[in-house]
Amino acid sequence: MKTTLYLTRHGETEWNVEGRLQGHRDSALTQLGKQQAEWLGAKLEKVPIDAIYCSSSKRASDTADRIRGTRNILLIPMDSLKEIHLGGWEGQKRIDLDRTDSARHFAFWNKPHTYVPLTGGETFVQLSERIIPALTELIAAHQGGTILIVTHAVALKMMMAYFRGDPLEKLWQPPFIHPTALSKVVLDSDRGDTAIEMLGDTSHYRAVRKAVGAVVFQGNKVMLVHKVASSYGKMDGVWDFPKGGIEDSDSSLEQAVLRELQEETGSDCFRVVQRLPEPFTFTFGEEICAKIGYERQETIMFIVEYLGNGDDWKLTGGEIDNIAMVDLADVESRLSHKETRDYFRKYVKASTSNSVQPNQVEVRPEC
Repeated sequence: MKTTLYLTRHGETEWNVEGRLQGHRDSALTQLGKQQAEWLGAKLEKVPIDAIYCSSSKRASDTADRIRGTRNILLIPMDSLKEIHLGGWEGQKRIDLDRTDSARHFAFWNKPHTYVPLTGGETFVQLSERIIPALTELIAAHQGGTILIVTHAVALKMMMAYFRGDPLEKLWQPPFIHPTALSKVVLDSDRGDTAIEMLGDTSHYRAVRKAVGAVVFQGNKVMLVHKVASSYGKMDGVWDFPKGGIEDSDSSLEQAVLRELQEETGSDCFRVVQRLPEPFTFTFGEEICAKIGYERQETIMFIVEYLGNGDDWKLTGGEIDNIAMVDLADVESRLSHKETRDYFRKYVKASTSNSVQPNQVEVRPEC
């Protein structure tokens, strides 16, 4: 008799993007995280699943619900499937822990068998004592069936180590478990075999990320933002135009770019002037592609006018740490990426010699 388990991690969350540890605390799925869950749902659409079990953390239950979609499958949250409890680390950034609790943080990621948590946290042994009995109970309850388990990165690492028979010292051996990465384990009770048929698979990720961006003018100056984080993690800091992914709630591309500008700058004092003739496209590297689920990004760019005076800027979310209004002649030298400089020179700078004329005013905020 064969029992089939599909196991996955929740989709990307806001704290994943910010580099914060979550544990038993929670943060919402990002737009990409929601899409990752829906992509996995499409991949599993034809798989006959008897039940879905998920961690009771909302990021996991929301992911499970999006994977299920409209299918009539029982979804059961379980406290025993929650992530390892990280005690006082929860909500803190990994980069900060490298500085404030470096020895313990190093042990967590490199020598898990030696890790001793802060007050209230779990050791890896304690996690195993919680999660492996829950796993074996689910297997026993669904002999000959197929179930999906939606949980967390460390929890999944512990489960896969159990199936491989690995000691705790080897917990972090590759592959890394990316958001909604899928594993498949088939247990044959007649033969006493355990076959890991899939491990950390992300083939359901879609190729092209759709986004919007803006070249924001005020007179002869152009707005640039200094980005220190993005959907694919921390960065050293790059100067770029405001850009961001399109969300389901966006009623139009124009509304999407105005929303993105407000999220990045805190201001709603913008007017869409015109859409540029070609999107800005770039290809992600292999590592980033595996992490975020896209091979490339296609950004539909707009010329936008800024109507404020800078007093309304409010930097929130941790992705941007500075905004600058730069003289048109200096924009190319300030942009960090060659591809962005080339796009600006071809589609924006050349047209400014004839001046950019408004085609249609989509929104006129009161500023």
